Amino acid sequence: MNTVPLLIEIGVEEIPAGVAPRMGEALQQALTELLSKHHIESSDLALGVTPRRLLIHADACPLMQADRKQILWGPPEKVAFREGDPTKAAEGFAKKSGLRVEDFELADKGDGKARYMKAVQTVHGRDVCSIIAEAMPDILRKLPSPKSMRWQDGATRADAFIRPIRWIVARLGDEIIPFTFAGIASGLQSRGHRMCKDNLGEISVDTPFAWLEERMVIADRDTRKAKILNDLLTSAKDAGVSLVKDDDLIEEVTDLTEWPHVITGHYDEDFLRLPIEVSRIELKHHQRCFSTVDDKGNTSHVFFAVANIKSKNPAAVAQGNERVVNARLADATFFYDRDPKTSLEARVEILSTIVFQDGLGMVGDQVGRLRGFVLDNAKALGIDANEGQRAAYLCKSDLTTGLVGEFPELQGYMGGIYAKMDGESVHVSTAISYQYNGFPKLSEVRKGSSVEGLKIARAISIAEDMDRLLGYFHVGRIPTASADPFALRRSGIQLVKILSYSGRPDWMKVSDDWTPIDITLKNIINSSAKQWNEQRITVSISEDTKQKVYDFIIERMLNYNFGFSYTPTAIQSALNATTDRPLYIIKNIAKILSDFSNTEHGQAVAAANKRIANILKKAGDIFPNIDTALFEETAEHVLFDALQKLQADFPSEPKEQLEALASLRQAVDSFFDDVMVMADDEKVKANRLALLAQLRALFLQLADISKL
Repeated sequence: MNTVPLLIEIGVEEIPAGVAPRMGEALQQALTELLSKHHIESSDLALGVTPRRLLIHADACPLMQADRKQILWGPPEKVAFREGDPTKAAEGFAKKSGLRVEDFELADKGDGKARYMKAVQTVHGRDVCSIIAEAMPDILRKLPSPKSMRWQDGATRADAFIRPIRWIVARLGDEIIPFTFAGIASGLQSRGHRMCKDNLGEISVDTPFAWLEERMVIADRDTRKAKILNDLLTSAKDAGVSLVKDDDLIEEVTDLTEWPHVITGHYDEDFLRLPIEVSRIELKHHQRCFSTVDDKGNTSHVFFAVANIKSKNPAAVAQGNERVVNARLADATFFYDRDPKTSLEARVEILSTIVFQDGLGMVGDQVGRLRGFVLDNAKALGIDANEGQRAAYLCKSDLTTGLVGEFPELQGYMGGIYAKMDGESVHVSTAISYQYNGFPKLSEVRKGSSVEGLKIARAISIAEDMDRLLGYFHVGRIPTASADPFALRRSGIQLVKILSYSGRPDWMKVSDDWTPIDITLKNIINSSAKQWNEQRITVSISEDTKQKVYDFIIERMLNYNFGFSYTPTAIQSALNATTDRPLYIIKNIAKILSDFSNTEHGQAVAAANKRIANILKKAGDIFPNIDTALFEETAEHVLFDALQKLQADFPSEPKEQLEALASLRQAVDSFFDDVMVMADDEKVKANRLALLAQLRALFLQLADISKL
């Protein structure tokens, strides 16, 4: 079959960073599924993504679908024929299929149950252009984006998209794939970089990536990203500094450029006295520039910008960046010198004038709740109560400082700096610095941080995440499938990470003391709700709100695998236990259950539990005490004796509990082999159900094995 290249390019105004790759991947997947659905065998679809285009290219795609054979199965013989003559059912099915009854034969589907009407039909292939053209508008409408826009400059602009569409290229060899979307008809013309003289032209259907590169567009995102990193490292070497690698920023500038070029700049060396993160935050968040360090590891005044064009006068571009950076750092220096004149403690009172959220009081109220939570749970959180409450009391004070007001990204970090200036302990200053990230990585923990302070930061992080969830859920600000404006899913995920983690962080020394959070999720919710209810700022946090928050957090645990090596059914099984445990223990039980369920023994025990659960569910919930005098079979006595022995000496460790429960398998199997549970005698039946209920209750102390 003849094949030709396939090319689709959607040209748009600049798409926000981070969005275009997701849209491009969705477009690639949708087209792959479309071709597969229609049995069109093409070469792999290459993806090109820049801020101004989504491009799909295949070297070889057929012009026509191949003809194929299709088996049609009709009704069974007893429905299709009566005494050898076709029924109306047979005739109707044949007519619907475009065939005659004579075109069918009677054949077995392979199950040996009956014969059915069967015909082999030839399906003639359609032209691929038509198939793609019909599907493209709907594919483009369904591409994921944070917000779609509609341009009301004419009736043809009814379709919404992330940004205005300026051109569409859709070709299958020399043929145009004809469709219209958002008022733009598909054609042959593409555009290169905005600053390229030879900007507009008919793009090559054979080598579109090379055609674009000639017009200053690197359409392959991975190639563009690799060039940026290589040019940054080369520029750093030439400047005698080392690049502070920032993967997130590299991803961002990759999505902001089509023809990237690195520019070297320098800011005033006087600003090097600022805390290290101040210049980095300014460079990254406000200018999208990269920081550097000198050969001693100290912050350097050299920085790098990534421009979207190779300038004829790079020095002028560098000077423009330098002017902005120096002005911003001058503002930061002003606030940095002024802020410490008012201590963090003196600023606590000001927090009572800052709104936390409409209907939820002030930030000062929140600080009171965080402090109360930390004091109430200090032992379970593994921290010193005095140091913990002090850090919680001061943790939001930097929100009132000029520097954090100018650079919100510095909240927490500057609080730790100012706390140290105020003479607070290293534990308190460390805790304030890391309160927003209770689960830092090795690369995120700075020199001079204390382990005790990081433990307190973990405690404050738990308190704040739970406080936010309860508060926002109380006033109905619950995330939906498409919107989470208050980042509550992130709070839920961070809680799961912290509460489920039982190991030692990678930044700890062997001698450092570290324990997991030995408090259950329900107790954390109740303790946090208590802080709300005692303040009486809002209507009391209800049991319904607490249950919704619990379910929301558990959903995060079920939906996100954080490298815990458990199956969803195993974690659901562990969560359904009647024993309330800390999440890190539930996670460990889930791991044990995952391994257990993969064995023949485990599958047999799970099957028996399913059987028991189903029997008890049908029978009801109220069962009498077990009366051994009503036992009629040896298997009843054997199971009862084994159960009594295990109840009297039930292990405390989950792994040993599972081994002990699994040892009942033979007794349970014999019980079901020899005993009729649903006996005619109501007393005997109730007694046997009571025995199974006690057995299930013992299993449920560990987990609901029937879920495996």
